[in-house]
Amino acid sequence: MGRSIEEYIGVDIVITKEGNQYSSWCPNLDIASCGRGPEEAMRNLGDALELYLNTLEDEGEREQVFKEKGIRVLHADEPVLPSSFVTQFRQKIPVRA
Repeated sequence: MGRSIEEYIGVDIVITKEGNQYSSWCPNLDIASCGRGPEEAMRNLGDALELYLNTLEDEGEREQVFKEKGIRVLHADEPVLPSSFVTQFRQKIPVRA
């Protein structure tokens, strides 16, 4: 059984295709990773973010870094609201011949 989340932070994630792989980036914390596909890039970024946040906590620097970057710790009952609704995707649109 997974552990319940008491507190969390909401961050933006940007995934782009670069050549044969995908890059993933969290601009709020300026952490990046990559993968062969978007799902792998996201998983790898999640691992990098977890390592970074654990290191901040271990070093006692979390509050200072969050303050500098304007990141607020939210409680489990608070909703995640995106900072924007902008996205990019390709779509096939039929045209008359």
